[in-house]
Amino acid sequence: MTASSDNPVPGQTVTITARSYIVDINTAKISWIINGKTEQNATGATTLKVVAPDLGKKLNVDVSATTPEGRNIKASIVVGSGSIDIIVETSGYTHPFFKGKIPPVYQNTVKIVAIPHIANSSGVEYDPKNLVYQWKKNDRVIEDQSGYGKQALILTGEIVPRPYDISVTAWPRDIEARAQGYINIAVGGPSINFYINDPLYGPLFNRVIGDVIRIGSQKETGVLAVPFGFDKPVNGIGNLTYSWLINGLQDSGLSKNESLVLRAPDNSSGSSNIQLDIRNPDKILQGESGGFSASFSADKSVLDNTGSSVF
Repeated sequence: MTASSDNPVPGQTVTITARSYIVDINTAKISWIINGKTEQNATGATTLKVVAPDLGKKLNVDVSATTPEGRNIKASIVVGSGSIDIIVETSGYTHPFFKGKIPPVYQNTVKIVAIPHIANSSGVEYDPKNLVYQWKKNDRVIEDQSGYGKQALILTGEIVPRPYDISVTAWPRDIEARAQGYINIAVGGPSINFYINDPLYGPLFNRVIGDVIRIGSQKETGVLAVPFGFDKPVNGIGNLTYSWLINGLQDSGLSKNESLVLRAPDNSSGSSNIQLDIRNPDKILQGESGGFSASFSADKSVLDNTGSSVF
């Protein structure tokens, strides 16, 4: 007897198949019994669909096949349930109070945490710290990070990035109950976002600067560049290099600056193209460029950065 899933989640439909290499059971009368109750009794009924039970519960499935010659063979299987939630964390940088989550970036560290749900016969879930874990990458066991209590897996991005599959199996030491989880990890490049750096309130992380920033009557606007996903310390730029270009000309004086101040000339109208290129010399795959246009006007009534008229 085989099941379509060795470790189904609660409520999942599982197909159980009976086979014999001794007799032809396709012409036999087959009886299926679940927890002592007959569920199916028909000739050639070699499969049965069942619903995986709640956590901690078991389905004892027995099958009996009687051939036309009167020969009888039996087999049994136990169907349980369990599940594993998987959390993926990356070491890439995000700005303070960032509420979202960024995907893994080239050459960064990825931490994968398993949250298993396996229960005893009373329905009480086991403490994840007391389970045994087997981690696999592309079906290959990661021996040094598998074992008792090893709930997390830590991987360092490779120099040649490729998507890969991660699977984890967890089980208690004292009972035959297992749960499995799977996830595909795909890495990508970092990104750059620009924010208004207000002299009074600091960086305004509630809104990203779009393609154009309009300098109003204040004549001066601070802009902060945030390198999402780069390997960067919380404070400072670390090993990153910043190349700011204004109208195509590089300003070497800004090579260590995460931010800059844009000042509009008096009695002039026009725009300037601001570009930034960020590189990590220690991790050659971490690099990105971004930019925006700064527009200013001699008119006292212009649009400020919020889109409202200012005078």
